[in-house]
Amino acid sequence: MIAFALDSQEATFIKQDLALSDSLYGAFVSSAGAGAIIGGMVAASFAKKVSTRSYMVIGLFLTMLFYTAFYASTSSILAFVSFVFLGFFMAFSNTGYETFYQQYVPPEMMGRFGSIANLFQNILQISFTLLLGLFAELFTLQMTAIIFGIISILFSISLYFVLYSQKNYIGLKEEIL
Repeated sequence: MIAFALDSQEATFIKQDLALSDSLYGAFVSSAGAGAIIGGMVAASFAKKVSTRSYMVIGLFLTMLFYTAFYASTSSILAFVSFVFLGFFMAFSNTGYETFYQQYVPPEMMGRFGSIANLFQNILQISFTLLLGLFAELFTLQMTAIIFGIISILFSISLYFVLYSQKNYIGLKEEIL
């Protein structure tokens, strides 16, 4: 959810802090899309070899690392490279989450479960976006986004410990993952 909040500020950061044009912003977004396509192909090629847990944990960690690197960028080249890698690793994170959801939520419950989960996710997304916007008004957008990025990196590290601290976390067997 922090990633969605950070995502809402990328155009402002690119235009204000990096002083780039609308067309370059479009190129940045396209580069993230290209990274996501390549990341999706790579993620698919490792589907039988890499666990769902690893996709979620490593994908989330590296996505947030490159979000943070993007907002820490002082040059358009570093920001561009960060955006490509952000898209690349976001594919892993999304693959892990979607695979987990499809494997462990019964089909007859997917609609109801998904609706309730989306409600909570939307509330969190709105809350984080408002907080990020508020702090960006009080401080700078770059500093606020970097702090939010670091917080999300710490959350992703804690996710690692939660998912790997038990062999059978929520009934998941290691050989399946």
